[in-house]
Amino acid sequence: MTSITRQTKAGTIIGNRDQHCETYFGIPYAYPPLHERRFKHAKLCTHWPEPLNAEHFQAVPPQPFNKLEAFFSSNPKDTQVPKIENQSEDCLYLNIWKPITATKNETLPVMIWFYGGGYVNGHGSAELYNPKAFAEHAQVIVITFNYRLGVLGYLNFNAINDDYAMNCGLSDQLAVLLWVNHFIEDFGGDQHNITLCGQSAGAMSIQALMHLKAAQPLFHKAVLMSGTLRFDSIQHSASKAHHFMATVQNLYGTTDIGALSTRQIMHAMTNDLAQYGPSKGLELIYSPIFDETIMLDTPPDKWPVLVGFTEQEGDCYIRNESRKLTPERFLHIMKNNHILIDTDKFDITIGKGQSEAITYYEFKQPALRWLDAYACAHKWCYRFNWSAPTSFTFKTPYHILDVVFWFGHTDILQAHHLSITHPTQSLMEHMMETLKMFVTKGYVNWPVYTSIEDITTFE
Repeated sequence: MTSITRQTKAGTIIGNRDQHCETYFGIPYAYPPLHERRFKHAKLCTHWPEPLNAEHFQAVPPQPFNKLEAFFSSNPKDTQVPKIENQSEDCLYLNIWKPITATKNETLPVMIWFYGGGYVNGHGSAELYNPKAFAEHAQVIVITFNYRLGVLGYLNFNAINDDYAMNCGLSDQLAVLLWVNHFIEDFGGDQHNITLCGQSAGAMSIQALMHLKAAQPLFHKAVLMSGTLRFDSIQHSASKAHHFMATVQNLYGTTDIGALSTRQIMHAMTNDLAQYGPSKGLELIYSPIFDETIMLDTPPDKWPVLVGFTEQEGDCYIRNESRKLTPERFLHIMKNNHILIDTDKFDITIGKGQSEAITYYEFKQPALRWLDAYACAHKWCYRFNWSAPTSFTFKTPYHILDVVFWFGHTDILQAHHLSITHPTQSLMEHMMETLKMFVTKGYVNWPVYTSIEDITTFE
């Protein structure tokens, strides 16, 4: 590994280079959302006065412990992920992986990765999202980044104080798109071939950007993995903001949220979420809010899309009988998500029935409905159906597992003592090749989606 220096319109930047890739970590794409910028929309950072050392990741958004991040890593026994000392409200940074090309001046397609985590967890330096293997395979520049989460990202602060904003996390995502359009050519990227790719809340975030007028000229294709957006309303989000402030008042005897430390806000968020009751992450208390002043009701049908889900998404949420919710609570959560369960079709008194209902109502049905409503002719749909039935940890194709394959993480499978068989390796390469084709060319080599019969299965 050696250092490499690039001159950009924003200033000099120092990254790392090995025989396969250049990397630039911890680039500030927006000014820190601190002090007078706290609880407000991101402001694009266009210059750094001194040479920027981009050899290490920077802080990640404040968030609770994420057992899924620990699981989807090469050290699944880690009990502190992400570590508290690595968290800060000063978290608006992005990371770039640029493969070494045979032609020195060749411009490369660009993929921006949006992480999931229910708008409460996630960050751009998580091991699962390390895209080096895919970037090398596809000869594509990949960007990961952080956006604000939970209360700090998606509480409707404007309902509390006119000087504050709502959709702060969404504004972070818009700022990344603006940054990439301004500066990616300095890294050898093609600003006219940008794909947004995300999973779960990341896919939902991309759908929100498809509605956002300011974002619409800034990308050209979208990959939506296991997530279909339901916007919150301004009125409902305001109610949740006042609910949070009541929690703050009860805990700290104040309604001055600006006076609270990060730790106090996170403690209040934990208490606030607990009052809504257990939901296994199915009820998104903090999420994008529809704002008719800056958004369209219906997104334009101009972007090619690749949309998909896993065969048994719900097994990530209800892993076994001991993890199920009470039937009454399960029905209540689904009702809050505007879902009415057919209890003749799904036996929600057992864990398996709850899991199957989650897969159908939260993932498969919404994805297909969205595809049916999206008028663009260039749309494709997949289903991920790989599993290792003899493995304790990979018995079924549950939510998130496909990301391991899209990004070529044999290391994560091996960390869970799974032998990489030829069929598994071939599937991983096939999925990476599919994503490469879509990111570089805007299509894949199977029929466009017109009905459920057009879904291609990865298994």
